[in-house]
Amino acid sequence: MNEPTISKISTRLKALSDPTRIKILVMLSKKACCVCELTAALELAQPTISRHLKQLELAGFVTGTREKNWIIYRISPMEDCCRQLLNIVIVRAEQDPEARQLLERLQSMNRNCLTNTGKTFEAVP
Repeated sequence: MNEPTISKISTRLKALSDPTRIKILVMLSKKACCVCELTAALELAQPTISRHLKQLELAGFVTGTREKNWIIYRISPMEDCCRQLLNIVIVRAEQDPEARQLLERLQSMNRNCLTNTGKTFEAVP
């Protein structure tokens, strides 16, 4: 892959300037997720999560692919320098107690339960 331009670097750094987007990246570093999982874990409205995902997509950090009824988001392949930057951000963010709680909440979620029950969160038995 080619090294990023100054414009791309600026876009990526702007994407990393928001705490919610960093939380999303931490979660996606552990598990590919649909919007409903991110919405439930972060306890934010779906349009808010979608707006953050769009910024992360434009910055080249995440990609979404359709799988059945969902668009599943995951960390994108990227240039080495950007991957290193993202890894630093994720490793540091994972040390935050709030990030650890989010990851625990995410692990206990079931995508099918979230979309079929109308509930915002349902733990897997």
